[in-house]
Amino acid sequence: MSKPRLLICGGGIAGLTAALCALKAGLEPLVIERAETLSEVGAGLQVGANAMKVMAGLGLDEAVRAAGHVPEALELRDGESGRVIFSVPAGEAGRARWGGWHVNIRRAALQQVLASALQHRAPGVLRLGAEAVDYTEMADGVVVELADGECIEAQAVIAADGIHSALRRRFASGKHPEYTGHTALRVMAEADDALRVLVPDASIAWAGPKRHAVTYYLHDRRVINFVGVVEQAAPVPEGWHTEASLAEARAAFAGFAEPVAAILEAASEARRWGLYDRPPPSRLARGPVAVIGDAAVPMPPFMAQGASFAMECAWASVWSLATAGGFAAYEKAMAVRGGRILETARRNGRFFHGKSLPALAGYAPVRLAANLSPGFIKQRFDWIYGYDVTAGRALDA
Repeated sequence: MSKPRLLICGGGIAGLTAALCALKAGLEPLVIERAETLSEVGAGLQVGANAMKVMAGLGLDEAVRAAGHVPEALELRDGESGRVIFSVPAGEAGRARWGGWHVNIRRAALQQVLASALQHRAPGVLRLGAEAVDYTEMADGVVVELADGECIEAQAVIAADGIHSALRRRFASGKHPEYTGHTALRVMAEADDALRVLVPDASIAWAGPKRHAVTYYLHDRRVINFVGVVEQAAPVPEGWHTEASLAEARAAFAGFAEPVAAILEAASEARRWGLYDRPPPSRLARGPVAVIGDAAVPMPPFMAQGASFAMECAWASVWSLATAGGFAAYEKAMAVRGGRILETARRNGRFFHGKSLPALAGYAPVRLAANLSPGFIKQRFDWIYGYDVTAGRALDA
């Protein structure tokens, strides 16, 4: 293959999306991924309406929707009583309001949609078993060094290699990710008729003191994804591979409402992982190199925007490169938005765990606002889900 117009480091959701965007823009991408096989870890994730506009721009929105499940609502509930604090319609109503579906999907299923599309549209663009460790900026492009000593020349580089990105150290102080004091417990449960009656068809955050859980259906309500976040001082390793006992998960959420208890009772295994944070880099781009997704702004899971923001970054960075020959426009657009999403997610984490004034009051102020002015609560979601990174940023070659 000739020198790629664009080298993308990382074959996860961010990198695959960027490659598809590059093809649409008429660029010549090459994706390198350190794993020997393309198998995304993790369980479920939420693809917001903002990210589904990127999928629509790539002609993949219906494929993503078919592989996932569209919930009827987005809800916040009191974890212990089960009482609804607010409920925002999703489904058709959400699509009409925000211009895209809200889809819950297995992480591996989303990656498969993206990888299959990339393989169909440009066979050979994805190269496995190749890990970027450093780069050198040249007068006419970039030379990226791989772990095995090989070097790849490109005209531009997008680093989509996650929170441990080897390339992002040129943009930040080099601090290692730090444990946040939160540990996540993940279980998946087969949904029988009794469980489907008990558990609402919604993406629900169940808030409680020093802990919260998120539940939603996958696979046309055949499976329920549960992620519970608890405060734990002792650091827990990253990664989805660490086993946890179901007894531990059930004890962590003892006293929560019946639907949560029923999901945990129906589960057959549990996993856990520590949540780590890293300050965003001072820059999202430097010369012919840009960072996107978690390599750019690592997102805590308190707003379900990690994958969605990565997709937005993919579109915006490729558009910037294709139209202006560099990444300055991308950095200008996404640094502010990424910072706002990050701060909102962190604030949500404090709120969910009872560490804000509305939460200390039993969430009553928020519940009252939702009852008196439902439109006000809906508007609180508009800036995130209604955003369209593709508007005014056409990628057609």
